[in-house]
Amino acid sequence: MDKISPRDAGLNDSPTSNSFSLSVLSLLDWLNSEPKLDDICRGIVLAYLHQYQPSKSKIVQFGVDDSLTVLSDYGYISSVGHASKTLTPAQWRQSTNDFSKLLGCQEKFYWNRNSTTVVIPFRSRGMVSGALSVGFDLPQRKTEEIGLLASHIGIAIALFVNLTSKSRTESAEVSTAAPQGEADYATLRDSFSGSSTQTVRTSTMTGRQLQILEGLIEGKTNFEIAADLGYSVSTVRQETMKMYQVLNVTGRRAAAQEALRQKII
Repeated sequence: MDKISPRDAGLNDSPTSNSFSLSVLSLLDWLNSEPKLDDICRGIVLAYLHQYQPSKSKIVQFGVDDSLTVLSDYGYISSVGHASKTLTPAQWRQSTNDFSKLLGCQEKFYWNRNSTTVVIPFRSRGMVSGALSVGFDLPQRKTEEIGLLASHIGIAIALFVNLTSKSRTESAEVSTAAPQGEADYATLRDSFSGSSTQTVRTSTMTGRQLQILEGLIEGKTNFEIAADLGYSVSTVRQETMKMYQVLNVTGRRAAAQEALRQKII
């Protein structure tokens, strides 16, 4: 069944909490059908953020040599053949480039100088691995509102890009990669649909646990979290086990997904 038409699914134009959940829910449902990256960029502009009238979008990924590869884009004049374009560090670090602040960004999103493009960093193991950018023809006033929705959309797309990248490079594991991806999307989808019956209040977690949980979401190891926060590895392990009990999960991946679903972080 084709799920390319979230606009037909009845998404509201008003930025209510319900329409927000429906938008992300619809995206997660669609990503589970493994669409092409070109279709994802087009879907962001024409459906998932259509109420804000964006004109273009782009998905990029960092290479090991610090280059930035454009995996896909929509709405750019040079779109034909553009998906294979790779920018050198010198090119994307120019102050006029929308991605110039990408590596140093600590926030969930940032806007360019004239508020016509919002950039959402993709993070893997605590490092920026790529980004989603959404462009507008005119400067935007609702930057915080748009950025918040775009950042949640970016989380789902980052997961999709990560899974599909692995499937391309690890062809021997393709058969097992798809079911795991489906489980990830199904789990995230349940949270936005309201089917999860248990909700954790952030007050039930200590500040230390929230810090460690944020590291888990970024894909960091216990050693990396301990080094970043100045704790011992043993402390990180103990606090992680306590978080599992609070979140009612049994593993790191499930804990990160539960935190994202319940918007604890």
